[in-house]
Amino acid sequence: MRLISCTGMLLLTVLALSSHAIGQQVHELSEAGGGPFSHLAMNAPFSATAVTRVREFLPDGTVREQTVMATYYRDSRGRVRAALDNPWGQYVVLWIPGPGDSQGWTFYRLDPAERTYRFTGHFFAKALFNGEGRVALPVGKACFRTAPPVAGESDTERFEAVNARVSPDLGVVIASHRSDHIGSVDYELTNIRRDEPPTELFDLPTDYTFVTGSKSDPLLVFDPWNAKRFCVAPTR
Repeated sequence: MRLISCTGMLLLTVLALSSHAIGQQVHELSEAGGGPFSHLAMNAPFSATAVTRVREFLPDGTVREQTVMATYYRDSRGRVRAALDNPWGQYVVLWIPGPGDSQGWTFYRLDPAERTYRFTGHFFAKALFNGEGRVALPVGKACFRTAPPVAGESDTERFEAVNARVSPDLGVVIASHRSDHIGSVDYELTNIRRDEPPTELFDLPTDYTFVTGSKSDPLLVFDPWNAKRFCVAPTR
């Protein structure tokens, strides 16, 4: 099982809605994952810190270690906020479900540095915050190093492949591990609280500007050993 894939562009794909129960009312948006954006969960509020530790075995025999921190918030209405820390500030995704549970899904990407927000897609939110050892390492503005899922497998088989432990009441992966000859990824949810997060976390900031245009989430995946393929962070 290879941790990192070659260069490519992930395209937004939204699949048909279906539903099932995981200890609370849940409606899936697309193929299930282990993160807070994988499905709509009503009456299951929580907050937590997600810690991902990546060890890369380099060709020269050395080991490169990196740690990624993210914060998750979900309220009883199913609204989700997740923020990934990176060198340029937080990469924030906000999910505001519409009325009727199955319509009006809206995903926003907030940029605290530029004080702007824009529409984004469920695909990107689920890929970044997935809990299956596929978390992205930020290496450039909106450019991340990711590992692919276990292709063509069921949810159970995929979770088993990354040794995932799922919280029955929250319906999210709380720990996972995957490894092969080029590295390993360990994921863990820490500081889990099951109370209601502050409601203002799920409000769009009134002092932010909504922006549109061709700029999107270029969620890139690439070979970690080829420096020419690395994304370069823009200077501010």
